[in-house]
Amino acid sequence: MAHVTGETVYLSRVAYSTSSVIFPGQNESGDLYIIKEFPEKVIVGVVDGMGHGHEAAIAAKCAVDTLEANADLSIMKLVKLCHEKLKNTRGVVLALASINYTDDTLTWLSIGNVEGVLLRADSETKPAYESIFMCRGVLGYNLSQLYATIIPISKGDLLILSTDGIRSDYFLRFAADSQFNTWQPSYPEWPNDNLASEPLNDLEEPTYTRDQIYSDDSFSFTKGLVNISPQNVAEYITKRFVKGSDDALVTVVKYLEKNKPSR
Repeated sequence: MAHVTGETVYLSRVAYSTSSVIFPGQNESGDLYIIKEFPEKVIVGVVDGMGHGHEAAIAAKCAVDTLEANADLSIMKLVKLCHEKLKNTRGVVLALASINYTDDTLTWLSIGNVEGVLLRADSETKPAYESIFMCRGVLGYNLSQLYATIIPISKGDLLILSTDGIRSDYFLRFAADSQFNTWQPSYPEWPNDNLASEPLNDLEEPTYTRDQIYSDDSFSFTKGLVNISPQNVAEYITKRFVKGSDDALVTVVKYLEKNKPSR
């Protein structure tokens, strides 16, 4: 199973990384991403071509090329344009987000089963995380009523977009893993910017109660996200939560201060 993780890339107001896994037996992935920055905003998208293999890759590339060429448009217009361009392909599902640098807001939506979550870096902010609104449909085939939501975004917040090759419960388990490590001194604690090196895959699978997973305390780990690179978060998710039955891709974006940080 081919596994590729990109380094953390710094743009003017965001840092990002992606990690992907190609379905066994295939030479190309039907899961792709786009990130394009303008002076006042950045567009981030994750695209999942239906199925896997060459035809899925063709559909995904058509969507990414369309998004890339028209990224200055609004989220709604981009989705509708992709729908038209994809009518002679297998179709795709996608998640698309636009971060506005002027007013520190995130506008996002999902078509199909592409997940999105925004993790808050400030432990005092409630709720500690927000989920993307998922509209039904497949671009190129059928498109339901579109709903995009707008929420504030702050320094250190992490935006995570993932295709359905990643387990849908990854975020709750992600939170529970971090809490479990805090509870158990004999296990490695979350390090400063070294998350992916932790041997959590080799640990016995812990059991969590519903109250533990859904309590506010479960998300207290977000305090440490300021010190974890997008690359390490992306790699950790694909190493631990890939289903193995399809292509998989996760893109992690961290919102930065107004000036590009020193590396």
